[in-house]
Amino acid sequence: MKWLAALSVLSCLLVLPARADETKTVAVVAKLVDIPSKFPPDDLYDYAFVMKYRVQGGALDGQTILVAHYKPRRPRNKIKDKMKKYVGGKLKRFKVGAVHKLLLTPELEKIWQGAVVDDYFATDRKSTRYWCLKADPA
Repeated sequence: MKWLAALSVLSCLLVLPARADETKTVAVVAKLVDIPSKFPPDDLYDYAFVMKYRVQGGALDGQTILVAHYKPRRPRNKIKDKMKKYVGGKLKRFKVGAVHKLLLTPELEKIWQGAVVDDYFATDRKSTRYWCLKADPA
């Protein structure tokens, strides 16, 4: 009977959604090569904004990647709402040409289900959109 109760508990654990610390991650150093448009005002709605990077070091070295950042108008360490556990780092602002140390996950949909401002979608629907978990100046 005890094994049946243990099996029941184990089967419940297997269907729980993944936590943020269980997502796949990749660390890179990358140059921000394009911010395709102005950031929307933060007071309109919560959103993620996709930017283009050229990776200069790490697992994706040499690749051009698309990265979604939550509310990029705010310094990363000033994010205090429900997304605080998914956004971190010391980066204060995003500027084309700057080099960042990024901790990314390809599992954007597991973390963010809200609005995504993605100006690349019309011309590139196949590339992975990475969620930025942490952004620091390089």
